[in-house]
Amino acid sequence: MRLVSSTGRIALAGLLAMLISACSSTSDQEIAETFAAQRADMLGKIMPVEGPGYNIVRAKADGSNIELTLLYSGSGDVAPTVLADNLKNTYCSDNEIASLMEKGVSYKLLFRDSRGREILERFVTYEDCVK
Repeated sequence: MRLVSSTGRIALAGLLAMLISACSSTSDQEIAETFAAQRADMLGKIMPVEGPGYNIVRAKADGSNIELTLLYSGSGDVAPTVLADNLKNTYCSDNEIASLMEKGVSYKLLFRDSRGREILERFVTYEDCVK
């Protein structure tokens, strides 16, 4: 006597697979948020970073975004839009950063003048890298 038919076995296997996948306690979004928090914390420890005409003064995580605040002194040779494009190219070509972005982490570049007024806001995502 067969206790479980082949249809029953298939249904049981399907139910088991569904239960196992539902038991995953960490979503992709939560993983991206954890990566962003760790990366922002690491970057925050080396702030401020001075560059020609710019200072990166803050790094903080906001969900899966890493917000970098850059102060522009106005005396740099590179305009904020050009620097944002250069940073995007650097982030996309850096294996470690690109890997984080592929996992859902994004960067928000916030440029401010010496009085703290916003000049430019630019997001860099993995989708920007694959265009």
